[in-house]
Amino acid sequence: MFNLLIVDDEPMIVEGLAALDWNNIGINEIYKATSGKEALQKLENNKVDIVITDIKMPDMTGIELLKHNELGRKKKCIILSGYSDFEYAKQAIQHDAFDYLLKPPADDELYDSVKKAIGDLNKEKQLDSELFLIKNDEVMEEVVPFHSLYESPQLIHLLEAGKWEAVEDKLTLIFSQLEQENYHFKEFVMEAYFMISNSFTYIAHKNGQLLIDIIGSNFKRMVDAVHSGTLPELRKVTFDILSQMKEGIKKGATSNHMPVIEEVKEFVETNLNLDISLQMVADHVYLHPAYLSKVFKVETGEGFSEFLCRKKMEKAADLLQNTKQKIYEISDGLGYKDTSYFIRKFKKHYGITPQEYRQM
Repeated sequence: MFNLLIVDDEPMIVEGLAALDWNNIGINEIYKATSGKEALQKLENNKVDIVITDIKMPDMTGIELLKHNELGRKKKCIILSGYSDFEYAKQAIQHDAFDYLLKPPADDELYDSVKKAIGDLNKEKQLDSELFLIKNDEVMEEVVPFHSLYESPQLIHLLEAGKWEAVEDKLTLIFSQLEQENYHFKEFVMEAYFMISNSFTYIAHKNGQLLIDIIGSNFKRMVDAVHSGTLPELRKVTFDILSQMKEGIKKGATSNHMPVIEEVKEFVETNLNLDISLQMVADHVYLHPAYLSKVFKVETGEGFSEFLCRKKMEKAADLLQNTKQKIYEISDGLGYKDTSYFIRKFKKHYGITPQEYRQM
């Protein structure tokens, strides 16, 4: 069970949020604060795992609260805002906000966000346990430091200098050492993963890019490989990423978000049968939904919602013309559980109803 702190300068909002059925989703204690200063006192005197905070408060903004002792890094912080301004979302992301919701959030939306935070906390707990869990038959007489990770020249310095062949040699050395008997433990794999991923991320950011914009779906592959402890897969995805880094950095495409945009489009087109949301897609590509929405609009000239609707309507039109499916079946197959809503969307898009379109 986890503990939750709710912060808002309006007491009625705090009490209203605190009255929700948090225990049912895994929350034990609820702490309440009506100012940033009171929130800091609660954090100091209690074990708090998740913070829900308003972004606008008289004595301290939600962003300032996140900044305090790097709170955003230490807790799962969910920002509530009455402002859809991208700058607020951007600042929240920069200071490690876990989620950013517009006020007033629906109960289900808030529950979903907290449940995701709990999921992340459970994964982190499991990972911490795995780092110190050694099988009974795997007793090491001596722990040997992972020298090749830290010997000069370090990976990050080679990447900075653009010495790609030397980077490849360094990574080969690191993985060769991981394959030795003394380094078979997952703790060493994790150590290598953090060094390599941090180095890649730093170089991407130094060049004005997000790592995910350069490497696309390989971002998830790398995370999955280290969690599964599969060394061959981690080695393969690391060298695949290195190839992408070389191309991405050389191009110097400081505003090129197209790899992640293409991944978003592919996800939508593959999952038209689902009730797709911006949050769902943002989770898939590891981006904050507000940031993804902004980037998608900038790169494609079309809002995400408009793109999603257009793709669903195009698919609906194709099914109306080329199949004998009933309209409610097409609606359901495109993630619309309310057929009348689907018909209204279709008419708004094409100017005629699905039945009229089929009879053309």
